[in-house]
Amino acid sequence: MEFTWGSQVKKISVVVVDDHRLVHEAIDTVLSTQTEIHVVGHAYRADEAIHLCAKLEPDIVIMDVVMPGESTAQAARIIREKKPNVRIIVLSSHQDDENVHQMLASGAVAYILKNALLADLVNTIRAVHSGNSVFAMPISMRLVQGYEPSPQMDAFDLTRREREVIKLMATGLSLAEMAVSLTISPSTVKFHITNILQKLNVTTRAEAIVIAAKNNLI
Repeated sequence: MEFTWGSQVKKISVVVVDDHRLVHEAIDTVLSTQTEIHVVGHAYRADEAIHLCAKLEPDIVIMDVVMPGESTAQAARIIREKKPNVRIIVLSSHQDDENVHQMLASGAVAYILKNALLADLVNTIRAVHSGNSVFAMPISMRLVQGYEPSPQMDAFDLTRREREVIKLMATGLSLAEMAVSLTISPSTVKFHITNILQKLNVTTRAEAIVIAAKNNLI
């Protein structure tokens, strides 16, 4: 997706954070074929990523789940605190339950496996840049298994409309698409999402979707 103001074209800017040079090279190769996506920086440690993102202000950060130095989850949290609009994609060579949950809590919006890099990376970047959360099916199933259900579904006290909203969130629709589907304004959808996050006691949409799935709300 490209955005044009006058004669200028705004590309999706990406910073890659991984301690393996071959991963950087692979991502560069994949994204070099995309005219609307541009890699603007590389970091090989989590603490380097914090400084690089503060300097470059990328749209997307692709970050390995385990990095030398500062923990990846802590780095992601700091990046999001300084630059709330940054969208973080977590990259891993294996399905890692504990780190997945930590990254979700830190604000990550997508999680893909390195063995699916060639197939999934471009579409994942486009999806999260449009406001969606993306999790491969094996990851989604393990996330759901990692949460204990509430003793009573009604304990969350979600309204009928809030349940409709969270079901649409789980399908990956953007804010605007949910608004059209429900015939309400985007600001009203955002209001419902804020209430949902508060009632489920989470800070991210991805966490809300996982808890809702575990408790049969979606």
